[in-house]
Amino acid sequence: MEALTHFSATIGLVANMEKSNLFVTGVTEEVEKQLLSITGFTTESFLIRYLGLSLTFQRWSKMECHQLVNKLTSRIKNTYAKQLSYAEKLQVVLAVLFSIHSFWVSQSIVKEVDKKRRDYLWGGSGEKKKTLLVSCEKVCFPKRQGGLNIKGCGKWNVVFVGKLV
Repeated sequence: MEALTHFSATIGLVANMEKSNLFVTGVTEEVEKQLLSITGFTTESFLIRYLGLSLTFQRWSKMECHQLVNKLTSRIKNTYAKQLSYAEKLQVVLAVLFSIHSFWVSQSIVKEVDKKRRDYLWGGSGEKKKTLLVSCEKVCFPKRQGGLNIKGCGKWNVVFVGKLV
């Protein structure tokens, strides 16, 4: 509680006790009760959902991961998404498909999303394949090196999930 009080005094922001809840995991019921009495918060189950799946601090099962991949890729399979320009498709890749890096998923799922990202950007996967003028690896280079700064989901997944540990 001291840290929260210090934060409030320093930044000037105060937690709204009516809108705030404490999510506790990995501790005994006794410790949870102590935390609730010290902080004054109420507890609530962690039922926040994103793309139809509950957010969690654990790795998802393979089935849940495939549900997430299907939700992400359904957004790029509609007719409108196929008619976008290359620059617009790049924004979809960066905003929608790249969001997988922030989840606890297996490397096989990350590779699957990377493949779907490449297929969408270059018109693969069922569509008539186009002749590529530049390799995927070169497009992933930083902009100052002539690329489009698309980072691989695998590396970002390791970095982001490592921050959560």
